[in-house]
Amino acid sequence: MSHSPKRILVAEDNPAMSNVICFNLRRAGFEVCPAPDGAEAARRIDEEHFDLVFTDLQMPGLSGEELCQHIRQKAQLRDLPIVICSAKGLEIDTARLLVDYNLSKVMFKPFSPMELVFLAKSILDHPVEVS
Repeated sequence: MSHSPKRILVAEDNPAMSNVICFNLRRAGFEVCPAPDGAEAARRIDEEHFDLVFTDLQMPGLSGEELCQHIRQKAQLRDLPIVICSAKGLEIDTARLLVDYNLSKVMFKPFSPMELVFLAKSILDHPVEVS
């Protein structure tokens, strides 16, 4: 019996960063769906099933935080794992984001592709249930 690969949505407006993320996740065996901005990511989430979302924080149209709000407003997506990837580092309130949106992680750019793949595998192989 073959298993279909886990589907990951990557919301990232920087084409070079999106390519790096998508390439490495695909190479690790995931089905990856890129979205060039938050609005496109929200549309795809409304129409398709995903097992994990990686999102940039600052994007045109709909920010990563607004995308998280959009996802968490839907009861069926309450437990969808979300990882925010941000270049802002110390400028953002990581603890607030983690709690407010039940995030799996906040990663700071630049990060290694190996770290990204390891994180995706650990989240999808061993999901954490929050009650």
